[in-house]
Amino acid sequence: MNFRLGLIALLGCLAARDAQALIEHRVEKTFPARAGTVLAVELFNGAINVTAADSDTLEAEVLEQCDVATEKEATPWYADLVLGLDQQGNRVVINASYKQKMSPTWKNWPPVLLVLNLKVPRNCELDLYTRDGGITVGNLQGRLKLRNETGKIFTGEIDGSISVQSFGGDVALTACTGPVEVSTTTGAILVGRAFGPTRLASAGGAIEVQRAAGGVSTNGNGSEIKVRFTHPVTSPSDLVTSGGSITAIFDRRSGVDLDAQASVLGKVTVRNLTLPTVGASDTSRRSHLAEKLNGGGPVVSMHASGGNILLLGEDPMPGEEVVPAAAAGTPAEKKGEAPPGSGAVGGSR
Repeated sequence: MNFRLGLIALLGCLAARDAQALIEHRVEKTFPARAGTVLAVELFNGAINVTAADSDTLEAEVLEQCDVATEKEATPWYADLVLGLDQQGNRVVINASYKQKMSPTWKNWPPVLLVLNLKVPRNCELDLYTRDGGITVGNLQGRLKLRNETGKIFTGEIDGSISVQSFGGDVALTACTGPVEVSTTTGAILVGRAFGPTRLASAGGAIEVQRAAGGVSTNGNGSEIKVRFTHPVTSPSDLVTSGGSITAIFDRRSGVDLDAQASVLGKVTVRNLTLPTVGASDTSRRSHLAEKLNGGGPVVSMHASGGNILLLGEDPMPGEEVVPAAAAGTPAEKKGEAPPGSGAVGGSR
């Protein structure tokens, strides 16, 4: 018993020592910038954090962290790190690579971990890639292209367009005025407010859009899909999943053409929606439903192969304002939306 307690204590001391063993180097550089500056980043690993400011400069801070106890131990590992911070006209390029030299170790490889913190002009185009790390982008204007292999991806309110590719990370987008395209292999996708065409694909993670006036296209494989349509619905949508179910929520005032096809053994359920041949709530075991809500409108097509479909109606919230999908301005300028900097995706109702 005493031997076991002693062994546990020893392992605890070793873990505490290793947790404190971290040598950190800091590299900082400031570039002249203006509205429309293009920032391209490619890292072998590490998190990327971007904030926007009303500024004519682009500030980059690279934290290089080595999991060793002393500077002497860190020196050979840092020697294999290749870091570049350059500017070519209106384009800033930051890249980091690590020489492929495997070493027997029980610690993570490579032994150098990066954290890249960026402060960019509010109007800026981003092309960011990190192989292993999260990406966080605050509120800004411009085109975003974000890619990683693992790690979460989050954006604030974007007045522009967003393109995201991730192998195993979850993706959360607060709001976007322009086109959105997200693809993940195993991660979940959450979009707060979509004001433009939105294409979402996942091979195993849930897909949810909390507010959209239409123009939503989903492709799920084993994915649960949930979309809430605001009033009025202004453009067609196509929701598809294989091996999952679909929930579509509509304002009871909206006019749409519904085409819902569940699996052979699944069913289409209607709750709190009045349709010509269906009562306000219908639980009959039908696998296909084609109806016009409030005289019809843009087509909302739903196909759940291997799952069920729920069509849910809701009354408008008091004071809820009609916001067309193509309205000008950033999402934060719409009455009733979350203010910039809130950092949260709007909640589901």
